[in-house]
Amino acid sequence: MMEYLFLFHSTPGVVRTRKALQAAGIAFQVKDIPRQLRGGCGLCISLRCLPGEEQRWVIPGATEAIYRYVAEEWRCIATFPA
Repeated sequence: MMEYLFLFHSTPGVVRTRKALQAAGIAFQVKDIPRQLRGGCGLCISLRCLPGEEQRWVIPGATEAIYRYVAEEWRCIATFPA
């Protein structure tokens, strides 16, 4: 399992993703975006899953980027347009 952060273009994206994760019974946390990262709305969702499963939670137009925690740092693995 890997740790991922989902950043969003706006707060409604956080809400939509939170609802989808809750409905699926997936454990997650809504957090402030770490200082070293930049994001549109200031909030992110943190979750742990197997590599590749994170794509399931991308909402087109809402998800801004996905970061994976590797070697004690966040690395951007995908970005998405608004």
